[in-house]
Amino acid sequence: MKAVLRRLGIPFSPPFRDFRSFQGYWSRNDMGGSWAARRGYLNELFSPIWASLDELDAAGVEASGIRGVDGGLKNIVFASTGHKPEIVMSHLIDGAVEIVEHADSCLVYDRPLTDAGLTWGDLVDWWRAETGMNGVAEREVARSLYQRLHASLASEAERFVFFAFASRYADPDGMSQPALLPQVYVHFDPLTRRHREILSKPRRFARERMDFLLLLPGGVRIVIEVDGKHHYAREVPKGSGCWVAAPDLYSEMVAEDRALRLKGYEVFRFGGKELLEARHDLRFIRQFFAEREARFWAAGRGAGRWRAGGL
Repeated sequence: MKAVLRRLGIPFSPPFRDFRSFQGYWSRNDMGGSWAARRGYLNELFSPIWASLDELDAAGVEASGIRGVDGGLKNIVFASTGHKPEIVMSHLIDGAVEIVEHADSCLVYDRPLTDAGLTWGDLVDWWRAETGMNGVAEREVARSLYQRLHASLASEAERFVFFAFASRYADPDGMSQPALLPQVYVHFDPLTRRHREILSKPRRFARERMDFLLLLPGGVRIVIEVDGKHHYAREVPKGSGCWVAAPDLYSEMVAEDRALRLKGYEVFRFGGKELLEARHDLRFIRQFFAEREARFWAAGRGAGRWRAGGL
């Protein structure tokens, strides 16, 4: 420990070198009969080290360019299935939204977020209230929520990502883990693509939904996209099974990624092919999430620490 701290430039010189000299120090300072004295000494000894390590973490995050997204979240519309919801602004000044049709095709998380982000426990607690499952065991509420989120996944490749991440929710500290939200609306066009074609109106948004979103401490938002062939190719003619490269689709995709990054989002992509080929060994997905969270965890130091590994 002393060697590691020395390399980090953090001074650490306790008045003992081994267990025997520690015993002598303990006796000379009359710590044998007082838990309070021992706790006070340990706090005095190690608090400066924790403070210095926190400063290094903060400097590392700032140097890497990681920042939280500006502004607070008003609504999270996610887990979309079936028909596109019809959304109106019921209180325009406050940014309140109301789903007036197909409300059963998506979920809306409308609770305020703290600087700690959104955890699986937060989401389970919200789901309990939404579904009236008061008095039901937490495990059963979590299982019900998992099944609802799983139903929104659009492809087998997305299901592999969700399963690999959500396996951590069964751990003893699963409720404190970040919630992985599928099918999240990042933009919303009141018209469907079909309506715009009929009305000869141009598309307003290249992408309305994210495949997955993580809301981490400090306002850090991580977008996960799973790319199938339709992201960069077209089937010509439809139903033929013959796909040709579509540079315009690829250009739209990378332009939208740039726009999200400029707003502070971190965007990462998985190829559908790599996920399907690794279906029997998902460790690389778990390792990806562990490494990403290890990089971003310092953003939540002011709101409490959370485990980045443990997958």
